[in-house]
Amino acid sequence: MTILMTVDTAFEPTTETGNAASAGAAFDLMGTELMSAVEQLPEVNVPVDALVPGFHLRTAGTDAAHVRLLADAAGTVQLPAILVQKNGMRIIDGMHRVAVAKLRGECVIRARIMDCSDEKALVLAVKSNTLHGLPLTKADRISSAKRILAEHPDWSDRKVAGIAGLSGKSIASLRNRSIGSAQCDGKRLGRDGKRRPVDAGEGRLRAAEYVRAHPEASVRQIASETEVSLGTAHNVRQKVRGGMDLAAPEPSPREGQAVPVPVPAPPPVTNIGDRATASTARCLAWSAVVGKLAGDPTLKYTDGGRAFLRWMTQHAMQQDEWREFADAIPDRWLDEVRQAAAAMSDEWGKFASELGCRQEAS
Repeated sequence: MTILMTVDTAFEPTTETGNAASAGAAFDLMGTELMSAVEQLPEVNVPVDALVPGFHLRTAGTDAAHVRLLADAAGTVQLPAILVQKNGMRIIDGMHRVAVAKLRGECVIRARIMDCSDEKALVLAVKSNTLHGLPLTKADRISSAKRILAEHPDWSDRKVAGIAGLSGKSIASLRNRSIGSAQCDGKRLGRDGKRRPVDAGEGRLRAAEYVRAHPEASVRQIASETEVSLGTAHNVRQKVRGGMDLAAPEPSPREGQAVPVPVPAPPPVTNIGDRATASTARCLAWSAVVGKLAGDPTLKYTDGGRAFLRWMTQHAMQQDEWREFADAIPDRWLDEVRQAAAAMSDEWGKFASELGCRQEAS
């Protein structure tokens, strides 16, 4: 069967050595970096009847209510292009949008064609559905994580967690239950593209030996030479210098541990209900709300909304994430970086205050 594809500008075949090179090269990247690379692929018009259902990530199948919601939105905004695997024209991302096209009697649909393996297509499908659209249920995310672990047992827990939208601890539990303790040469591929030993204890011992032999070594040098993370290198160096037991548990902030940089105060509250809401907002991580926001058509299908979601995801920081980099900054730049961090903190405070004012006004 010959599939006719048209595009407003000149179309070139999509291959991993051609237009899809950026997406292929970004396969190991996480989050918006990966999806931004996919968005660079050209859009073409593909016959709806030529498409094949994708990876069936949702146990409940296509959500009829969500299809109707998208169909209503399609009357005023243009829905984003779907993502299709070139081999077999299998839908990677966009099952609901294809259902909308059929409901509206449309013969063609805008699509980006990705020339990739089934393994890559699965990862793209799972990651796409954790970044936008109707969020996957926890059961669906767990099922997807199991499929990724089966295809990539050498990937680290945090790498799989970042794709499936779960915690690293959840992935570790799934790994132990589903594929046992199978390892690939004793190392796993991390989110940064580096392979590190599965046994963290061995890495800490290597790092400790290196610190004793090179007491002036930087955290980055320790991490590079002993194949541990920057956070582990920093922790081990502190314990070796302080004569502490490497296996000793970390002290809690109440026991003297340095606490994170203070977060700007939230907007003023006027009553007990507002005070409770503000307290919840202080503890609410971006990762906890991004799925809900990304499913709102007002954000998902407007240029400003999509730009906000990309911007926020790129700039959001996980709790204590900064600790991994604090010791990598040379002493001569500490003051400049400190001032820059303080300025960014101040801007985030202004942003939160502006949202608070809008909330009060509404």
